[in-house]
Parts: sequence; structure tokens; C-alpha cells
Amino acid sequence: MKLLSTALAVFTLLAATTEGSPMLRQAAEGKKNKTPKPEVQQEDPVQQDPVQQTSPVTSGKGCNLTGTYKKGTDISSCSQITVNSLTVPAGVTLDLSKAKKGAIIEFLGTTTFGTQKWAGPLVLVGGTDLTVK
Repeated sequence: MKLLSTALAVFTLLAATTEGSPMLRQAAEGKKNKTPKPEVQQEDPVQQDPVQQTSPVTSGKGCNLTGTYKKGTDISSCSQITVNSLTVPAGVTLDLSKAKKGAIIEFLGTTTFGTQKWAGPLVLVGGTDLTVK
């Protein structure tokens, strides 16, 4: 009788463990149905923003940099550069080094830089007689 009780207890414990665990049950059901495992796609380490900047928006003599900064954006013809609510992707330098002589560079809103371990720099400014606000 003692052996029967022990065997029944072990059987009950085993049944509760395998049938009671939702993860094991889902795995067993997946094998029965031969359901393919869902594919996990790795995200690109560079942050993406739906508003891609192709070139600075010019209005008269000024240029507005907004949305997501694109490496190689030409600001050489802009005498007034407004950086407003700009996102710079990880691993990309905000290059303002080719600013026109006497240009005014003004930062408005929030400039956000993507995170990545790299040598930098985050911002590169260069030119003659520049005013940075």
C-alpha cells in the first residue's frame, strides 16, 4: 500500500509539472502542430526617424535643420543656420564645419544624439566670423 501511495504521488507530481506548466504545454502544442518559430529581426543599431532630412530647408538666406540629420548635409550656402528639434543618428557627427563666412548658427528646441560607443565628435563647428547661439 505504501509503494502504491508513493507511486501515485510521483505520478501526480510528474503530471502536474508537465501538464500544468503553460510553457511546456505551448512547446508541446507547437511540436504537435509543427508551428514554425517566429523569426526575430534585429534592429539596426542606428536610430531611425520617419522624418529624414535630405537637404536643409532654405528660406531666403537661412537654412533650417529639423527632423533627422543626414550625414553630408550641405550648409555651405547658408548665412543663417537654425538647428531646431534635430535628431542625429548614432555614430554620425553633426557637421557644421563648412558654414559660410559670418554665418549665424542658432540651436532651438532639443538636439538629440543617438547612443553608440564611438570616437566622435558629436558636433563639428568651423568657419570664419561665426556666431553660435
